[in-house]
Order: sequence, then structure tokens, then C-alpha cells
Amino acid sequence: MPAPVVPVPAHLLADCPLPVIPDELTYGGAILLLTDAMKTIADCNHDKRAIREFEQIRASGADYKASQ
Repeated sequence: MPAPVVPVPAHLLADCPLPVIPDELTYGGAILLLTDAMKTIADCNHDKRAIREFEQIRASGADYKASQ
């Protein structure tokens, strides 16, 4: 008998929020902060989008490899 399928909790599938930018920040510091933050958020959202797509395929009963 196969193990039951447990869905990924919804809070793990939500997009990552944007960071709060402090009021006092140098221009150089802001560029570094925003560059790093936006890269991290983009990576996070990309991973979560992939999880959501996989969950939709799994919920439909379709074969994951067949959907590639």
C-alpha cells in the first residue's frame, strides 16, 4: 500500500514578502541591499512557483514526467 500523499502547507507556497528598507541608508548601501534582496526574493518565488506547479500536477493525478 503506498504512503498517503501529504500536501505542502499553504504558508510554504506563498510568495516571499519584500523586505522593509530602512529610512536611513546610503545610496551605495541601498544598491547593495536591494540587489541582494531582489535576487533572494526572485529565487524564493521561483522555487515556490515550481512547488505550486508540481502540486497542481500531483493533485490532477497526472504523471509528473509526462507533463515535462
